[in-house]
Amino acid sequence: MKWNKPEDIYQRSISAHLGYGNFKKLQESTVLIAGMGGGSNIAELLVRKGVGNIIIADFDVYEIHNVRQRGASSSTVGKEKVTVMRSRLLDINPSANIQIYPEGVTTDNVIEMVSRADYIVDMLDFSAFLPKVIMSREAREAGKFIITAPSVVNGALLFIFKPDGPSLEELFGLDLNLDIEDQGEKLMHNLIKRFPLEAPRNMYMEASRGERSIPLDAVGVDQAAVMAVAALENLILDRTE
Repeated sequence: MKWNKPEDIYQRSISAHLGYGNFKKLQESTVLIAGMGGGSNIAELLVRKGVGNIIIADFDVYEIHNVRQRGASSSTVGKEKVTVMRSRLLDINPSANIQIYPEGVTTDNVIEMVSRADYIVDMLDFSAFLPKVIMSREAREAGKFIITAPSVVNGALLFIFKPDGPSLEELFGLDLNLDIEDQGEKLMHNLIKRFPLEAPRNMYMEASRGERSIPLDAVGVDQAAVMAVAALENLILDRTE
C-alpha cells in the first residue's frame, strides 16, 4: 500500500474519533521528551497517536537490561538511544519530524529545548535534579505544561504541572542549594507516598541519592506511557474539563 501524506496513515483514527481538526492539532504540536528510559515508550505512543513533532534527548546507549523499554532489543546494545528511537519513530511515520539531542539534557541546552516545544515530558532520573529543575522553571516561565510519569515496579504515577500551579520544587521538596545526596530521601518520600511491598526500599533510597538508577518494569513503563500520552492528548486537544 502506498501513502503520500500523514492522513493516509492515520485515516482510521481521524474518521473514528479525532476528526480532521483535532488530527491537525496533533500533527502541528511539538513534544519534548527528556530521557529515553520510560520516555521511549511515550515517544512511540505519541507518534502512533499522530503527534507530528517530537524532540528526544538522552546521552545514554542501550544496554541489555533496557529490554523493558521500547526500542531496546539484543541488536541495539551499545547504540545511542536517541538514534535508535529516531529510526524506529520514522519507520512508524516517515513524515514525522524527529529532533534528537544525543548529549541529553544539560544546563547549556535545556533553555533551547524548552523553547522549541509546546509540551514537555520530564523522564529524567531524579539524580539529574539540576537540569530537571531548570527545565521545569523554563517551562513555567514560558507558560507551558510539564508532565512526569515515573514508574514504580509494575505501576506508575502521573504528575501534570500547570504553569500557574505548584512547582516541581514545591511538590517534591527540591532545593538547588543542596546536593542530591542531602535531599534525596525527602525527595523520594514526596514522590512515592507508599512503597510497594515487593520493592526494596533501600534501592529507592540509593537511587534518590544518585547512587544508582531505578530498574524499570515493562508493565510499569507501559502504564506510565499510557497515562502520559492520554494526558498530553487531552491538553493538546483542549480537553481540560
